[in-house]
Amino acid sequence: MGNRPEFYEVKRQFERIHFDHPIPASLGGRPVFLLDLAIGGARLLGGFRVKPASNQELGIEWKGKSIRLKCTVTRCTMQPFVPGASTNESCEIGVRIVESTEESNRFIHELIGHYVMLAIEEQRANWAGVAPTGPYVHMEGKSGRYRRCELFADGWKFSATTRPEQPLSGFTISADVPPRYLEMLCETYEKADNEGRRLTRILAELSINKAEGVPTRRYIP
Repeated sequence: MGNRPEFYEVKRQFERIHFDHPIPASLGGRPVFLLDLAIGGARLLGGFRVKPASNQELGIEWKGKSIRLKCTVTRCTMQPFVPGASTNESCEIGVRIVESTEESNRFIHELIGHYVMLAIEEQRANWAGVAPTGPYVHMEGKSGRYRRCELFADGWKFSATTRPEQPLSGFTISADVPPRYLEMLCETYEKADNEGRRLTRILAELSINKAEGVPTRRYIP
């Protein structure tokens, strides 16, 4: 078999987690609901319009932890009237995360990891023999080096890369992740259905401390 090019096929968008019960949050100091969240962005529901391309601060209070993220609004679209809503106007707002504090970056990893693990645990009954992956969500890489793990018909192919994008079949993780967690993710990915594989890819994304396009700095909110 000939050598495959390093950049075979990749997913450039970060995987998102969807909340069955939206999380209360704030955008520019005004109340919104967090519908879904990724390392690189979020989808919100609010009772007001926001100008696309404007800069806003997204605030999330979760388990006593305060998350503050600088964001750019990517879209704002009117939604059908929702019975029982406090306003006749309802807008779905998309934002891209452009900057966070070190503390908020850590908290957002914990939030995403928490909901991913809940979803994976719901499927675990069908994956006999898969080891718990919970401790993995706390393993973050620091070096900027990555390992792309692609699953082909003849098995796994592992390659070093400096690009954090996720492949279409498999996942990309930090090169600093210990081998035992890599094996754990591979086994989970192999035994999972499509949704389980998507969740496993999110776990892999959590190991990439500085996501592409999301600087982590210390700023004063």
